[in-house]
Amino acid sequence: MAQQSEFNPLHDIRSLTWSPLPTLRYTKGHSTVNESVSVFMMTADQLLGWRDFEASVRATTNICLGLQTRFIPTQTEKEVVHIGNEQGLMGRFGQNVSHVMSEVYECCHLPIFFADCQAGKTHVDAQSYRKIPDLVLMDDQRLVRAVGEGKTFWTRDLTKKDPTIRATWFGQLARYMDDLKLRYGFYTTYNATIFLRRTSDTTFEESPPILHCTPSTDCSGEGSVSVRECFLYLAKLVSSDLYEYPKTYGKDLTDGSLVQRERSSQRLEEAMAKLKLPTSSRNED
Repeated sequence: MAQQSEFNPLHDIRSLTWSPLPTLRYTKGHSTVNESVSVFMMTADQLLGWRDFEASVRATTNICLGLQTRFIPTQTEKEVVHIGNEQGLMGRFGQNVSHVMSEVYECCHLPIFFADCQAGKTHVDAQSYRKIPDLVLMDDQRLVRAVGEGKTFWTRDLTKKDPTIRATWFGQLARYMDDLKLRYGFYTTYNATIFLRRTSDTTFEESPPILHCTPSTDCSGEGSVSVRECFLYLAKLVSSDLYEYPKTYGKDLTDGSLVQRERSSQRLEEAMAKLKLPTSSRNED
């Protein structure tokens, strides 16, 4: 009698959301070498830490998941496709994150969907807008509510501690968020994902890098939430009216010199203020 396979194609919503992503099949020396470079960049001063990100993820997703008992089908839990470029990597992201979490969103009654940029609607003229994000989250009216950018993990290591490097990388994503008036975005290499939240005209909060191999745990704190759980949190955030940022700042946001210019202007104003005589010592006309 043949032994029955232990593979279970059905998973309950919580365990699926809490599970890590499969590790991609990548061989060094059989891939693209040069990283794609964008003309858009920010400075480290424009990046702030997203405080209590993981605690907020857990508090929000606990409400979303509730007592969900539904089971949904999934693909195999290990990778069989080999990748060597950004297109292949984002294809696997689509399978292991976008597809899976779209099923979870439906079970949680969240009208949010992963989509290509062209599938959604924005306030900008689609005919004239030439910048194409890799991925978006849109609602059931096809309105884009968050935007994402993907790169290869062998050319960009999101776990680097230097915020100056990350700021230059995030300029492209910030440009999309500003153009489309969006408060939330994400930047992924599949192996790590960082979520951005716009907090002012010129600053963004960044989450810790969430690793693909991290499962959610009952413990709180750093390293306690999976990539999928974070995307459930993001969907909940953008399902409210707060997804939209009220204005577009413009090209100065991502030309890499914004903060320096603002500081120079501030120093000039301070110097001018010191040169002014007190009101009491000015001559009367």
